[in-house]
Amino acid sequence: MTSSHWIALVAMLLLLASVVCDLRSRIIPDSISVALVALAVLATALRWNGVTWPALLGGLGVSFGIGAALFYAGVMGGGDAKLCGGLGALCGWPSVLEVLFATAVCGGVLAYAAKRRGKESLPYAPAIAAGYAVTMAITWGSPECSGLWHWITERPS
Repeated sequence: MTSSHWIALVAMLLLLASVVCDLRSRIIPDSISVALVALAVLATALRWNGVTWPALLGGLGVSFGIGAALFYAGVMGGGDAKLCGGLGALCGWPSVLEVLFATAVCGGVLAYAAKRRGKESLPYAPAIAAGYAVTMAITWGSPECSGLWHWITERPS
């Protein structure tokens, strides 16, 4: 396994911790988002993940910006928005777009399942973690593919 694989596994463990917290209390501790940003900074500084400093800042800004907009629209909680920011820093720009797309798809599936069970809302950390996991599984399984959107649109027929 490469250093980028180890970084992704640590990130997944942090995301799983956020899922447990979100499912138990509907609160994601800031420490998890901060740990993702710290992991991103460490990985970029040591060149473990191939994300440049501008890409790190771009991923952080875009993903946190989208999360904040969804928070202010009442669609997701503040912890979810910060978690998106931390994950964006780790993935970098434009790779974070693949994770956000997969997160939206996973969130849609989870929302549909919740609606069928009569739930009006759901914790969103599971969708964020699932989106990251789907993206990592696709990129690890097919290195020339950058994620779900790429897999859907660029696959040879």
